[in-house]
Amino acid sequence: MTGTLLALTARQLLGRRRWALIALAALLPIGIALLTRLAGDSADAAEDTIGTLDAFVIALLLPLGALVFGTAALGAEIEDGTAVYLLAKPIARWRILAVKIAVAAAATLALTVPATLATALIGLGGDEHAIAAGFTAGAAAGAVVYSALFVSLSAITSRALIAGLIYVFVWEAFVTSLFSGTRWISVRQYALGVADSISTAPSFEANLGGVPAAAAAAIAVAAAFALGVRWLRRFEIGEVS
Repeated sequence: MTGTLLALTARQLLGRRRWALIALAALLPIGIALLTRLAGDSADAAEDTIGTLDAFVIALLLPLGALVFGTAALGAEIEDGTAVYLLAKPIARWRILAVKIAVAAAATLALTVPATLATALIGLGGDEHAIAAGFTAGAAAGAVVYSALFVSLSAITSRALIAGLIYVFVWEAFVTSLFSGTRWISVRQYALGVADSISTAPSFEANLGGVPAAAAAAIAVAAAFALGVRWLRRFEIGEVS
């Protein structure tokens, strides 16, 4: 049953136009890195590449990709009423949520990891492999946390897409830059912390260290999963029919 659920969820996400539209966004950081490289007027390729990875991959492509895939993995079924067939079956709610998160995370990884690697390698010209490895690891960690957050959010509210956009573009973009304590509730800061711990670039310093960032990311995934399972268990068949 788990394999069938995995296949159905993957088909639902990858068989729609959303994949093609989001994939186009992956070309943005690659194009910027290529243009910067061809211009050749920068004294610090590493600093420019880190700036591109931070602004266009970690802060934009990663959360948007996870938001689209995460809210669609479960939320689309709840919206169109097909979730009634899924929830009526004798499948543990935690297993349903785990599969949805796994597929959403895999789709987000397939989108962001190649874009991160290509952007880093083009911008750095094949040098500073630690930066490429660091940001790839950070993007991977962020993909898992964002996916858990947004899939679980779609189990809690039918307005998960709007709530996710507010979180990404209001909380992470503005609030966390004003109040230092809020960095502990920012997936972007977790991803940057992991990236910084591996890249060891002198021109880049994250607000969270690698170990605290990884620990906070693990706690965030566990909390989102627990809340998502709790809300799924509260669903009655009539609510999704």
